[in-house]
Amino acid sequence: MTAASPDTSKADAFVLSCIDPRLVDDVTQLLATMGRANRYSEMRIAGAALAAVDQNRPGWNTAVWENLAASRQLHGVRRVIIINHRDCGAMNLWAGRNLAADPADEQRQHQAVMDRAAAEVLRRHPDMAVELHLMALDGSTQRLPCAACATSASGLRAEGVAPPAAPPAGAPAFAELVRLRLSAGLADAEAERSLLAEGVTRYGLTAAEARATLAAEATRHGATPSTAARQVLVFLRAQADARGRVSRRDVGHAAALYHGLAGSQGSRAEAEKAVARLMAAEGLAPRPDGMLRTTTWYRRMAEA
Repeated sequence: MTAASPDTSKADAFVLSCIDPRLVDDVTQLLATMGRANRYSEMRIAGAALAAVDQNRPGWNTAVWENLAASRQLHGVRRVIIINHRDCGAMNLWAGRNLAADPADEQRQHQAVMDRAAAEVLRRHPDMAVELHLMALDGSTQRLPCAACATSASGLRAEGVAPPAAPPAGAPAFAELVRLRLSAGLADAEAERSLLAEGVTRYGLTAAEARATLAAEATRHGATPSTAARQVLVFLRAQADARGRVSRRDVGHAAALYHGLAGSQGSRAEAEKAVARLMAAEGLAPRPDGMLRTTTWYRRMAEA
């Protein structure tokens, strides 16, 4: 059988992350802000880096290395991105204690495990680059140094070194773009992800730098990213009946709330369509209204 040739158009990185459901979306968003949407292979397994090196779970070790080898063969990946997270159940079981009780010790334990995993990556694939990330439960991420990268015989330099003393050249321009978007109403998570991705791909910032710029400008602006979407969802959930249906009047109130939070530059019709998208994503439905008890009013609003 002829070996499959690498298709480098599909992925350039292999991502190893945890199965914890609390951070599934945050990991995806992190990779998007790094400019890697649709450009990585991903393996989610309990403990992430721990699964690669825990001697008590040889089957997990094998699964990680075989998947990395397959991703390299099929996709031509040349970088491994390891994303561990705080309050990890697998790490707690391995350590025999609640690591989150001491955040400093927790980070040391994650660092040690990820360093071992990175060293094993480089032993098996000396030409690969390795990135180490530690994610908090709020989705914020800290990039950790890679000791194995610094000492690798391949000459790869350490990943995650201290940030430069001066801000990136694109930082002022990105900050100006953020101010413009905030003034127009940066109202949902998709708009936020798109803006962060621009910071990485267009302005040359790291994901952490883009997030920091967005947070700083949002604070000055007197708002936080996705404020409108989050507050409207809280309102919609509270008004929905036991079957997850929202009345026409309450949908109208939600649209008015969204319009007010999103900024005056968006029209009421745009706010109504945004509310319809939020309801669909949340699994909420319109409650029939009128003499004929139909949801025609909702379809018109969503399609306007």
